[in-house]
Amino acid sequence: MDTRRRAEVAAVGAALLDELEEAIASSWVDLLPAAAGWGPAATTRARAASAAALRGLLTVFEQGDLDDRSWAEVRDEVYAGGRATPDEAAELLRTVRIVGVEVLADRLSYYLGLTHDERWQLQREASAFCAQLLGTRDELDATAVDTLLAELERSGPDLA
Repeated sequence: MDTRRRAEVAAVGAALLDELEEAIASSWVDLLPAAAGWGPAATTRARAASAAALRGLLTVFEQGDLDDRSWAEVRDEVYAGGRATPDEAAELLRTVRIVGVEVLADRLSYYLGLTHDERWQLQREASAFCAQLLGTRDELDATAVDTLLAELERSGPDLA
């Protein structure tokens, strides 16, 4: 997907944030049974966390990444300033990934004619975003990347 298309996806997604957030919150009854016991403060925190995750996801989809400060802000929001456990954050992000991204993809299909491949790419990048946000996605350090590139250079081209 080229940068123009990514910008379109992000713009339409931003316009749909309220709808996406509502769909996510509505799904908690079925996908997040613990939500039934939440009080108003916990529900407000969960809604804020979902919104932050969606905004972050759209930014990453458009720009490719977030700066360190933005990652920290989204992570802090998802973990409710330290009040949510890793399991709770993972379950909340699961609803964002399953419901939010699915509703987003459906709306993008309608408004922008999102292709099957673009839908798959959005879902894949959402999974990677959530994994990185939870700290379960390992990142290669600069030395590993340099080593990998040097090895690829030594091995020569793939096609003769």
